[in-house]
Amino acid sequence: MQFISWLWDQLDDTGGLGKIAKVFWSDVNNGCAHALYTPAQWLKHFEEKHNDRKDLLIEMLLTSYGEYMLFIKKK
Repeated sequence: MQFISWLWDQLDDTGGLGKIAKVFWSDVNNGCAHALYTPAQWLKHFEEKHNDRKDLLIEMLLTSYGEYMLFIKKK
């Protein structure tokens, strides 16, 4: 399972994973980002397109990617 697919599954989460999933979802649906971005491309996207809140978004990205890696490891 790709990271972005896993993240879409977190959209209903009421915590931090749901929040970052909604950011990704919104950016893809408004044409700001591409659904096939890798985590590294998302990092670059946040630096270039969301400079005003890039620190928070990058922190959320790294946290969610860590959760994803734990999910993959358990499979």
